[in-house]
Amino acid sequence: MSRFAPLEQVALAGQALARTLALLARPATWAPWIVLGAVQLALVVALWHFAHPWLSWALAPFIAGAGGEPLLHYPEVFRVLPALFGRANLVVGALLGPVVIGAATLLFARAFRGEPARAGAALAAAARLAPALVLVQLPFHLLVLGAGAVLGGVAGGGRGLPALIATAGLAAASVVLQSLFLYAAALVALERRGALAALAALPRTWARGFWAALVLGAAGVAALLPFRLLEEQTGLLVERGTPELAVALVVAQIAAGLLVWYALAGSATLVYLGAMAPEDEA
Repeated sequence: MSRFAPLEQVALAGQALARTLALLARPATWAPWIVLGAVQLALVVALWHFAHPWLSWALAPFIAGAGGEPLLHYPEVFRVLPALFGRANLVVGALLGPVVIGAATLLFARAFRGEPARAGAALAAAARLAPALVLVQLPFHLLVLGAGAVLGGVAGGGRGLPALIATAGLAAASVVLQSLFLYAAALVALERRGALAALAALPRTWARGFWAALVLGAAGVAALLPFRLLEEQTGLLVERGTPELAVALVVAQIAAGLLVWYALAGSATLVYLGAMAPEDEA
């Protein structure tokens, strides 16, 4: 399989993104993301109402462990709500996220081929493939966590230039790692490979799709950057007497994240179909 030049891949990424965004009005393509969004919203509500007897036994230790006992008192928890959600969402992203992306890949593939998009069938198929979908993405999640730990040590928990360098470094590392694994879901969902076979096949996707994945990933990070910056201002919301606005900020971040991942999953599927799928898959 021949290589695609970087500029060809960038052009293909742009075309794939445009065609994916043209599907936004098709409800069936949103089905997996609605499932993920519902779980994430439930997580936000649980963190918001962590003091409820049904929740406090599990969430109070989690919150206290993130910043000490003062966070258990109103309104201090809102000061770190985005960070708390981010930590808890790591588990959701590692366990449910790959299954959602697998279902979305199946739906997008049918849509791009001009076939009816059947949400129920795609979700059921992704559920059957869940072990492989989760395992094939596990190295990505572990590598991102490792990069975060290393760069967090560089920042030392402070602010200023070291923290800025660590944040930029983590964003860059995440984009590169995501580019290496972006087509893993297609290898499992469309080629029906197991996790190990899909990991072994990833290098062939890099020759024809790495630069496309890099451009798409960078665009996704750029789209979410304003929300990352707003996270730093949640302390001001508490100090100004409107701590509950932190909940609205996290909900907006969830909505933006779902849109970005919708675009990434659809674009990755189309790049895969157009540039690297076996002839019977294209």
